[in-house]
Amino acid sequence: MKKKSGLFGLTLMLIFSAIFPVHHAFGKDDGENIVTTQVVNVREGAGLSFPIVKKLSKGESFPILNEDGDWIEIRIGTGKTGWVANWLVERQTGSDTNQVKKESGQGTISGSSVRVRTGPGTTFQTVGSLSKGTFVDIIEKNENWIKIKTADIEGWVSSDYITLPSASEKAAKKDSTKEKGTNQSVKTGVTLVDRLNVRSEPSTSSAALGKLNKNTSVTVYRVENEWAEIDFQGTRGWVAEPYIQVSEDHVDMKKDTEGATARVTATGLTVRNEASLSSKVIGSVNKDETYAVLQTKGNMTQIQLTGSKKGWVVSWYLEKENVEQTAKEKKVDVKGNKITIIHDGTILRNEPDGNSGIVEQANAGETFTASGMEGDWYSIKLKGGKTAYVAGWIVTIEGNAEQIQRPGVEKYLKDKTIVIDPGHGGRDSGTIGVGGTLEKNLTIRTAELLRDKLQAAGAKVILTRSGNTYVPLPSRVSTSHIHNADAFISLHYDSTKDQITSGITTYYYHDYQRALAATLANSLGSTMQVPNRGSRYGNYHVTRENKRVATLIELGYLSNPVEELTLTSNEYQEKITSAIYNGLARYFK
Repeated sequence: MKKKSGLFGLTLMLIFSAIFPVHHAFGKDDGENIVTTQVVNVREGAGLSFPIVKKLSKGESFPILNEDGDWIEIRIGTGKTGWVANWLVERQTGSDTNQVKKESGQGTISGSSVRVRTGPGTTFQTVGSLSKGTFVDIIEKNENWIKIKTADIEGWVSSDYITLPSASEKAAKKDSTKEKGTNQSVKTGVTLVDRLNVRSEPSTSSAALGKLNKNTSVTVYRVENEWAEIDFQGTRGWVAEPYIQVSEDHVDMKKDTEGATARVTATGLTVRNEASLSSKVIGSVNKDETYAVLQTKGNMTQIQLTGSKKGWVVSWYLEKENVEQTAKEKKVDVKGNKITIIHDGTILRNEPDGNSGIVEQANAGETFTASGMEGDWYSIKLKGGKTAYVAGWIVTIEGNAEQIQRPGVEKYLKDKTIVIDPGHGGRDSGTIGVGGTLEKNLTIRTAELLRDKLQAAGAKVILTRSGNTYVPLPSRVSTSHIHNADAFISLHYDSTKDQITSGITTYYYHDYQRALAATLANSLGSTMQVPNRGSRYGNYHVTRENKRVATLIELGYLSNPVEELTLTSNEYQEKITSAIYNGLARYFK
């Protein structure tokens, strides 16, 4: 009887396991977790009627085991599980799309006079340019843009104009750096010429590591046989000694700054413990903050921080006050610097004023020599010797002169909360293009590019899904409500049986959503080459149930084989996200 009973029990267990399969012990989706954004109750079951078994704190992360409607089962301990409402948490995977893609390493500028911008897109202002061969530190990147940093500039450049080292090159560079000694007497130097070659060895026949601009402050390790070994982008390099001024600590200490103050003109300006770009970082100061100036050394300025704390910052990101007029004039002396026009049809005026008379127009790529600077305008010499003025924020200037910026559309997006909803995901693929494109993959790609642009403008951006995950429609709407979204943008791609149909359509449901849909439709229509079907009423859950201003955009037809190729191109993705970005800025203006 016992044997029969045991056999019957084993059979029953096998039947149950076939009907109710056991979930993977390490999460429903490999590596997928939830992250709490506030204090969240964990319940025994999938519903508010179940008792609370635990409270989660903000920032805690737990693996996902299962889903039931709007509820997620998580592991909260060894052998312990519980349920949380999915609208109170955020999903996170190993490649969480709500997180910035941080990068490290170096790259080389491969184009000539490559523009550096404040954000990942041509919509963003130009803050300067970099010469071909310049080495840059990589901070982060997306599909089309890379955020870089050099000793004197930080911003985004198009990935088309930067070369990243291969894995073997990285390893070789690391080994080379380790072999170098670090016990030499360290001094400070300042470059005397523009485009000074930095070489791997003290010889003109050795490989060029990059170039340095005039008046760049560098750390000098030693000088031998008319060559100086310097710190270059974290490694050792050599420059011709006649083109660099090497100073002892007591040299170049300017005491005429006593009693002066300076205003910070850069966001998050790094503070170091010594007058060297390779010295230890001890903190940062913010834009428009004012500090007492203690002394300057090369292109570094020592400022008084809180209490008795002092630190060194790069001088060209300071606007000095309460100093002699001659010192001020020296700071803004741009005479002889080359100015490059950024846009076609740039107006050159007869006075440094936007209302003054027009002298002539210039096109992108044209260059002029600066003869001076008045306010935010550069004076330039035209052919024939005539003087004209051009606004400093619509040109780039070579060298280390501070790039003039004018507040752009990003000021309207700063501190706005925007929820981006990439349509479909997980088991819901959405429409499938004639060439096999999955809508769910294309919407998350578009969402990530749009997120990067909005975050660069200072907006708080939340994505309703991370990676290839399924999120129910009510949860997407809940995300909009929980975060009190200023705008909710649902991204989709369309399909129809007629393979000729093409174009972009923007939908709203409630009257309070009409203005956003119309503004985005206008922006898309003025930017994109595909037909614009305008804004119209549409009965979609994410707009109908949304109490916030929301819109759903069909960004093109995957059922059209020609349009599918366009929609999946880098160029289209860049343009469509820029158009939405500009449309949002106009809406908030």
